[in-house]
Amino acid sequence: MKFRVAALAAAALLSSSVSFAGVVTTSSNVDFLAIDGQKAAKSLLKSSNSFNVADTQTHQVVVRVSEIIKSGSDRSLFESNPIIVTFQGTNEDLVISAPHLENERDAQSFNQTPKIVVKTASGKEIATKQDVLKQEGFLPNANLVENLSEYNAAGEKASVAAFASSTMPAAVPGFAKAQKGKITVQGENVAEQQLQYWFQQADKDTQARFLDWVKKQR
Repeated sequence: MKFRVAALAAAALLSSSVSFAGVVTTSSNVDFLAIDGQKAAKSLLKSSNSFNVADTQTHQVVVRVSEIIKSGSDRSLFESNPIIVTFQGTNEDLVISAPHLENERDAQSFNQTPKIVVKTASGKEIATKQDVLKQEGFLPNANLVENLSEYNAAGEKASVAAFASSTMPAAVPGFAKAQKGKITVQGENVAEQQLQYWFQQADKDTQARFLDWVKKQR
């Protein structure tokens, strides 16, 4: 009898200290771009589009909604701006979903006021904080993690301070550091600074081809 009571007590103590986890999946029109401050790589995803969450932690994902929509008599691919979704983990499985977009009007309306829904497997909607991640600079998708880190450090409405990195931003006004030495750039905006940075990173042949391309754009 004493052994049984002790075993039950131990089990209760163990269960109180364990963080239960659920699995997060998405609807077919939603893709993960980042998970908890990191790029959504295969190492983070359990399968093609799912990952585990802990019920004691706040989680943050960046998602993109993609749909083939009607555009007049044709069809075209719509891709939304990156959307930040912050929510509390749960021991239930979760589904992150977006409404089905049928045409250009639906797509434009969604881009203006994007709405992502997070629900448990039992159908309960989870409270979220959402925002659009503004992307700046040359090749913005390549800098998504850096842009997200800056967003989290700025204390925005869907930010999570724990996911803010101390790494240097992709472009700092008046200065950039590259593997082959110190490179100084100047410009009135991040895009201009990064154009200068990547131009100086390129070899002579690539620079010549780029300059030729620029002349053709005038």
